[in-house]
Amino acid sequence: MRTHRIVAAIAAACLMALGAVQPALAGLTITLVFVDNAPPPKPGVIVGGGQLQEIMQVAAEAWERVFKQGGDNWRITIEYGWDQLRDVNQFGRHTLGHEGDSPRRIVHSCVRFNNSPALSDANRGWFADPTPWENSEYSHYTTDANPVDKGWRNSINIARVFSEPIVDDALLRIDLLQVAMHEIGHALGLDDEYSGYAAQLKEDTFIPITPPRPFAGSVLFINPNGPHIGGNTPVGPLMISSPTPVTRQLISSVDALLLAQLSSFKQPDLSAPPLDRNGQGQGTPRHLSAPAFSCKFSGSDTEGPW
Repeated sequence: MRTHRIVAAIAAACLMALGAVQPALAGLTITLVFVDNAPPPKPGVIVGGGQLQEIMQVAAEAWERVFKQGGDNWRITIEYGWDQLRDVNQFGRHTLGHEGDSPRRIVHSCVRFNNSPALSDANRGWFADPTPWENSEYSHYTTDANPVDKGWRNSINIARVFSEPIVDDALLRIDLLQVAMHEIGHALGLDDEYSGYAAQLKEDTFIPITPPRPFAGSVLFINPNGPHIGGNTPVGPLMISSPTPVTRQLISSVDALLLAQLSSFKQPDLSAPPLDRNGQGQGTPRHLSAPAFSCKFSGSDTEGPW
């Protein structure tokens, strides 16, 4: 893959997995359930040839890597599929199903992908990557970091972004893998109906990071619209409030740290993922299917373009 790298200075603490290796069963496991009750987007609205089931599996594997250790078992079931969202400007929509376990986390949720999104000259629809487990469709890779502590001694990664597509199908389109990873991020705790989020949000503005997580004592700013991580730039965290066409935003250290805090996970892996492999690329989705969503959808579907 032809890739130009722009690497920002990131503290060594951000570039390594923290803590001892835990038993094989510890960490996050995402059970995927494909809901086949609505058609996919029409030809031309979605291009590339990739399949939602395989893309969603790769997205789940990317998050499982981040939370593969930590001393507890984190289990969540995510129903997902195509649907016609009320807000045509949204590409994806997460809905909390229910909470449970100890510590209390989201254990069931639903993700709907818009099969009829609004189109424009700058946004022509979906790009469904036929090989979502690697990033060869993009030629440029950028990372960025920001200081995070009061003494400005340490920096944390805030962006891992592929851009400059080298295939026509990815031009001026929203990457389906990027949206899948983003919506799973909401399912892992960044949801204003989740009790862990409501309990930790301070002044409707920020989430403080507490021990034993890295960068304890720092704060992460929140945009309550969504909610999302504060700020909205083309090179930023995966969990910002708006997707950018022609990019693939991967999970940044800030994304991982925020969701670890919200869901009481002790040891997130903040290191950079392998750039040529987003998941195992098994080719055969390992999940179940259902005829309809079981989540109770709210009356409002207008909380941001994701």
